[in-house]
Amino acid sequence: MNASYKQVTKARYIARVAELAEEIFPGVYSKLGGKNGLLLAQKYQSDDLTEEEIRSGVNYFLIYLGSREVGYFALDLSPAGALCIRRLYLCADVRGRGIGRGVITYAQRLAEGDGRTRLFMQVWARDLQAEAFCKKRGFRPAGTTPVEVLPGVTMELKTWEKLWR
Repeated sequence: MNASYKQVTKARYIARVAELAEEIFPGVYSKLGGKNGLLLAQKYQSDDLTEEEIRSGVNYFLIYLGSREVGYFALDLSPAGALCIRRLYLCADVRGRGIGRGVITYAQRLAEGDGRTRLFMQVWARDLQAEAFCKKRGFRPAGTTPVEVLPGVTMELKTWEKLWR
């Protein structure tokens, strides 16, 4: 079954993004220990923050398999000549089915259609699955930045870029 996308524009879908983050983040960020994954979701993917990002021009999409919401992604068109994949999160039970690859293909086609020649995305440097995903999709490392994401919790975020033309 192929995934489909629905752009997030209404409050109920914004709320669903926050709910999915609270479901997905604890597993993704389990290496941070304890409830930090949930705290990250509440801080960085709250309804208010998501709505603010949408108002600033970031496009959020829910990902569906049939009628089930299985994740979400966000695209930022503001970098000149590039498209930034700001978020890409999937429920654990659907990873490895080509859904993320489909999102990258969708983003690249959108970027190419707009005359852009690069995709960017940041992932947690300790998330080896995300790093392997980036490598398989033709991204290359473009730098690492330490970021204090919660009081006393610092994450190394690695930027990956994909160039064409």
